[in-house]
Amino acid sequence: MADQAITARRQVRLAVLKALQGARIGAMIDSPGDWETPSTKLPAILMRAPSDRKEGLAPGQISFTTAVSIELEARVEASTAMAAQDALEALCYSIECAVLTNYDVIGIVQRVMSVDTLTDITADGRRHLGGAQMTFIFEVVEVFDPVEQSPIQPVASDLQNLKLHNDMIGTFDPTGTYSNLPFPDSIAPAPRTAGPDGRDEGALDITLPQ
Repeated sequence: MADQAITARRQVRLAVLKALQGARIGAMIDSPGDWETPSTKLPAILMRAPSDRKEGLAPGQISFTTAVSIELEARVEASTAMAAQDALEALCYSIECAVLTNYDVIGIVQRVMSVDTLTDITADGRRHLGGAQMTFIFEVVEVFDPVEQSPIQPVASDLQNLKLHNDMIGTFDPTGTYSNLPFPDSIAPAPRTAGPDGRDEGALDITLPQ
């Protein structure tokens, strides 16, 4: 279940980033990444969490099944197209192993919905560049508490005192008029043919320990 202190999208992104950094893949890792990587910084992995989609779990509850998209762009450079392809495939494999076997990632997601990879090899003079766009879709349960998490919702104060009044309908004074009534709008004026009449036939005053 996603941490209530942050969105599921951010929590999953940070977990994936930590997994890649801890795996020591041998590539520069940047999040969110400026998506421009000079030759001196290759191989590189650029990561961002561009979107999520929330679907309600049950009526009356602010809870969702959230699909979080994590986009990774892997970039390599080699002296030949074949070498670039081999390096790119090796890097993609390392990414999948780092993310899909990491306990911090797997522990917060309900399931891995999909992993899509699109690769491309291009030439720039004697440089051969390999790029892969990888999209991981993670399913997470996300719950929102209207009291604890809303910045504008007032937080209910602790209950300190409880007073119960029992003014019975069948036991009543048909002619009496009383002052300092706890609920004056509910009392019919005298003469009356039914209660309540404003008197407590029973009362309970409870002070709770703090």
